Amino acid sequence: MAPWGRIFMTVYLRVEDLIIAQILKSPGFHRGVRRIHRTVEDIRYGRDPHEPLRPGEATADPQKTQADGFLKHFIDEVRNQFRGTPTNPPRPPPPSPPTRP
Repeated sequence: MAPWGRIFMTVYLRVEDLIIAQILKSPGFHRGVRRIHRTVEDIRYGRDPHEPLRPGEATADPQKTQADGFLKHFIDEVRNQFRGTPTNPPRPPPPSPPTRP
């Protein structure tokens, strides 16, 4: 390999190592990985009954998912557009003031 190719590859690998180190230091990355891991474990093995409820779970409807709500709303919007009926029709104009004779 040419000397400039070796230098380029060395610099590239060092920059890659620095980027990975910065990502691994960030708490946001670890929160995301923790959330994904918890979701996968819940799907594979079920919820731990001794684990406390997460925020919003006590009031959330377990039968309705967020994706289902979006899909239903999206289908309703497309259906309304095909029918030609707007979802939020414009308000009628306010009545005009009475004219004086």
